[in-house]
Amino acid sequence: MSVTLILLPLALAAAAAAGGVGAIGAAVTAKGTDGDGSRPAIRVRTRMKDSTLLADALTNLGATAIDVSRSRVTAEIDGVSLTMTLTEDAVWEAHVEGLDGRDVTIVSATELLQQLDTEYAAMVQQAVAAKIRARAAGSGFELVSETREADDTVTMVLNVRAGA
Repeated sequence: MSVTLILLPLALAAAAAAGGVGAIGAAVTAKGTDGDGSRPAIRVRTRMKDSTLLADALTNLGATAIDVSRSRVTAEIDGVSLTMTLTEDAVWEAHVEGLDGRDVTIVSATELLQQLDTEYAAMVQQAVAAKIRARAAGSGFELVSETREADDTVTMVLNVRAGA
């Protein structure tokens, strides 16, 4: 068995939620079935846009056979095959299929994508923090301190340099 998931960018998800499509936060809402009626269609929000960071997130989750392009990502992880395709509407469609006879359920597919989203968010945070560190001095700032909380929240304190 396999499960196909539709991952909506945040702006589309908000519009969809207002229109009653059912895309909400971390919760997943089944809405009908896919084109052939055999698999439930599921919609969840995502912030995934950068395929390089997506590959890093998959690597951190232990995925293998990762292949990434701008509009398609494939990987094997935890006994399933994950294929994500960017549609013409800039919506990531994720298809999760069991390998070697392993069953995939809506719950297991959703959990996998939630783990991926969490790891992706951490990769984005690291990339943004690195950009701030790299650009601070050239932009007239001095990085005074940086702390990381237990929940991985990063707080950076920057001072404006004299004459900036």
